[in-house]
Amino acid sequence: MTDAYKLALRIVEDNACVIEGDESELQEAWGMISQWRMSEECKERNVDRAYVRQLNDAEWAIKTRIENLKKV
Repeated sequence: MTDAYKLALRIVEDNACVIEGDESELQEAWGMISQWRMSEECKERNVDRAYVRQLNDAEWAIKTRIENLKKV
């Protein structure tokens, strides 16, 4: 597992982990989470809506963190 993958998993589990990592690691984690969300949304049946919301929350947290990092 790559560091970005581990970071993505931690952020999905707990959005407070978004304070970890630099901008490039967060961008990479964001890409992974986006792929997971799209994969789940593409299912014809048994879409786990709670998981999709969790992934959306993680993406939002990363987006906000990156914006804050750019301000500094």
